[in-house]
Amino acid sequence: MIAPGPTSVSGPDGLSHRDVISFERLAEALGAVRTLCPDLPVLGIRWLQLKHPLLGVQEALLRGEGWADGGGGKRPASEIAAATAKCGIHALRASARLLRLHRATREAAAALARQPFDLVAKTCCFGPARPADGRDFYFGDLQRRLAERGVRAVLLCGDVLHGSWTAFARGHTTASPTARLAELALLHPAAPIRMLRRQLAASRRLRRLAATTSDPLVRRVGLLAARDCLGPDAAMSALGFWIGRAAVRTWHPRAFLTLYEGHAWEDCMRWGVKSADASCRTIGYQHTVVFRYSLSLMSPGADVGARSLPDVVLCLGRIPMELLRAGHDPRRVRLVRFGSFRYEDATADGVADPRRRTILVTPQGNVTEVRALFEFAHACARQLPAYTFVLRCHPELPIERALRLVQGDIARLPNVVLSTNPRIDEDFARASILLYQGSSAVIYAILRGLFPIHLHASSHDRDPLYRLDAWRARCTSPGELADLLEGHERTAPERRVAEWRRAVDWVGAYTEPISAERIDELVDAVGLTKRGGDSRRPDDSAVGSRPSSAGRAGG
Repeated sequence: MIAPGPTSVSGPDGLSHRDVISFERLAEALGAVRTLCPDLPVLGIRWLQLKHPLLGVQEALLRGEGWADGGGGKRPASEIAAATAKCGIHALRASARLLRLHRATREAAAALARQPFDLVAKTCCFGPARPADGRDFYFGDLQRRLAERGVRAVLLCGDVLHGSWTAFARGHTTASPTARLAELALLHPAAPIRMLRRQLAASRRLRRLAATTSDPLVRRVGLLAARDCLGPDAAMSALGFWIGRAAVRTWHPRAFLTLYEGHAWEDCMRWGVKSADASCRTIGYQHTVVFRYSLSLMSPGADVGARSLPDVVLCLGRIPMELLRAGHDPRRVRLVRFGSFRYEDATADGVADPRRRTILVTPQGNVTEVRALFEFAHACARQLPAYTFVLRCHPELPIERALRLVQGDIARLPNVVLSTNPRIDEDFARASILLYQGSSAVIYAILRGLFPIHLHASSHDRDPLYRLDAWRARCTSPGELADLLEGHERTAPERRVAEWRRAVDWVGAYTEPISAERIDELVDAVGLTKRGGDSRRPDDSAVGSRPSSAGRAGG
């Protein structure tokens, strides 16, 4: 039950368009700039990685804005000067904030630094409060399960909400019940100043690159990168290099674990790890769905090579592992079927009853998707009073902030409910339909019997279920949604069940629960198994060693 969609629809700017170039062409140009200017601040630029969600700069480049006419998009010197001034101000403020953070957490951080850890895992948190159940949002109860095997792990925590550094560090610097440390506590207060010097040098180098290249797209990318490598976002991502290096020098772990989504900070942090100890095994956890255009994940660029490519990638299941294989096998990266901490062993007994007439709306934690889905839900709720719309937010963008992004007072509609449930399972249990765009929650919604409907509001295929040929639909207007809902209710129950079971089988190949055997395989894959003698260094036979080109990272 897959409803067709249009071939050309409105993009983020509201204009109907087709792309001028392919994703592969854009990825080639982004990789060329990283290769020709392999500086740390350049590696820290988010949009130089082609991943989900697509960023505004990438959307504009795909449409040919500023370069397809041959002009190359000249960058005024005044814009670079303004970015330089902001860069200096940010560096000074960041140094001052680090000084305050260190004063507030000196004793607790020093106590953690004296403890031995076999594995360091970098995670992302949402404000200073720790989870009440002790489970990490991304790594679940991994620390406990490793401890049962004699492997000690510490969580390095970063704040996705970008609140007070000091308050966050106080909340996430503790040895009990599970060891965790705010990642910024590992940074020397002078690190942002040292980064400032690197940013200025990289910007000059990028401008020279843009002036000498004959490729108009590479020229445009170089000029935009010359500005954006001076930004606070690139600086904070690149500081991950020093965080990774400091963590390895502090604890001498056998392995270092990060997420694996194609983020700039992941590459920077792994580079820092390898610069401190090339024998420390780096692990990437591919914990979420792989989109059609996630090229930086499926085919990581040759420019970063061994300095930031992980030694081992933990995959959700068989399907994403096969999607990653072609880009990783030639680089001798070991792929391991691992699973998801979000997976529950039992699926629903059957299809969610369509007579519930409750639609769960689940955007990802980014502004564009929240606005698109919530405003669409607002329009639909007004036209479909017989249906209840449950709005649920990703913790990266809490519901209070999300509502301020939406035109109209959606919360005042009688058939709109704002979810405050800590666990999404409670919202799955009351819904029969899932309205989504890029959220990986759709994978787990299928297991609960919900029928997924994708809001197709872009010229790009942003559906994480793009490889599934059953039990999904897509719409572009409230009228289309109404027709889909009516058709779903009229569908014969046996047909609904048959399609749902096909989808459940597909989900079972895409992700799986993390069993004890999977934890054992992780422990063995990176040499964490206790073999007597020196327990702080891995057995090199566990993973095929790959030559390191970390070189001098400086700082």
